[in-house]
Amino acid sequence: MKIEIIRMCLTLMALGFVAYISLRSKQDAKFNWAIFYSVLYVAVSLPLVNFICVKFDLWKFTPTNSIEFPFDIYFFWIVIWGIVPIFFLYRRCFFIVLLVIVWLDIVIMPYLESLGVLQLGSNWIYGEMVLVLTVFVPGYWWAYYSFYKTKTWLRALLQVSIMSIIVLIELPYILYLYGLIPSIEYSWSPLLFQFFLIISFPGLIAVQDLVLRGKGTPFPYDPTSIIVRNGVYGYCRNPIQWSFTFIFIPLSIYHSSYYFLIGSLVSIAYAFGVSDFQEYPDMHKRFGEKWLNYKKTVPKWYFRWIPQNYPKGIIYFDMKCNQCSQISDWFRHRATYNLSIKDANNYDEHFFLNVTYIDSNGNEFKSVEAIAYAMEHINLAYASLAWFMRFMPINFVLQAIVDSMGINRERLDSYEK
Repeated sequence: MKIEIIRMCLTLMALGFVAYISLRSKQDAKFNWAIFYSVLYVAVSLPLVNFICVKFDLWKFTPTNSIEFPFDIYFFWIVIWGIVPIFFLYRRCFFIVLLVIVWLDIVIMPYLESLGVLQLGSNWIYGEMVLVLTVFVPGYWWAYYSFYKTKTWLRALLQVSIMSIIVLIELPYILYLYGLIPSIEYSWSPLLFQFFLIISFPGLIAVQDLVLRGKGTPFPYDPTSIIVRNGVYGYCRNPIQWSFTFIFIPLSIYHSSYYFLIGSLVSIAYAFGVSDFQEYPDMHKRFGEKWLNYKKTVPKWYFRWIPQNYPKGIIYFDMKCNQCSQISDWFRHRATYNLSIKDANNYDEHFFLNVTYIDSNGNEFKSVEAIAYAMEHINLAYASLAWFMRFMPINFVLQAIVDSMGINRERLDSYEK
């Protein structure tokens, strides 16, 4: 009876705290979104990591349930890890907050065992460290960097990670719990993986373009400061929505369940019923005529074969380098759209040791990335190859291979002589 009263009191305290921050008169949108990101990450990742810890016999809650986690303690944990620490973002005392969180958990876990809520394994402290590092730390960082508008790449990575966990792991598990799919078995299927990659890849490269070129992320409150009209966005207006809508098809085939196709219908309904009404006025307000012209020429639900109204790009080649001049000739014999090919040696103000591509916003890209960006001015086939070439970390591998061939060193030696 004692433990039931304690758990009820903790739940009521957590509910009261949530009600307070939701209903208080002075609201800070930036702060509220930081809480939202933290809560989202903790709520999604905590059951998954806890489930893994239970399977490794690090601890076990009693009585057990479908997620191996009592729902009242799960809710309380979300509040303690996902909401309370965000009130200390202003003071930037991450390590103090981290130490307090670790100390509280180390104290509370044995106490919960004494109350009969859980059974701790001999190595439970390792599970605690895993929980802190994989759940609390990323959630806090997401809130912190969103609040101060820094580390855009990390915020985008966490967004992709959370959506992947929801769609690939937790959604199948939920359908399994409700008896809508017979079992959950993960096995390797090369053909289905290629199908899945073809559908998901435009969305992934689109996220990368939003970060590197747009200086923002796909989430509504974390928008780009620069309109992105090139790259994958030069062929499809909303490649992320396209990928997310059709990604449920290979999932349906993999799990042998048509219920996954409901996800496609929900995605389409969201696009027409919610996203368009919010996105279009916002984009028009931020980017004006550029957005209107872009919307007219680039389709939303399919990819053009030839880019239309693609922003102008310039690629510079060192024509005194044999390899560079050969690549330059290859581009000149292709039907490119809005691509200028120039000799770097004709410009005194620049010395282009590598092949250099400059886009319409003045961003410079070198070597392998430069060639990839230039290929996007040809057609969808070459653009698809280019997206693969410049996708992280593949671009680093390809660049290392090019560097190992000694092309740049050969060019330097010729100038020294």
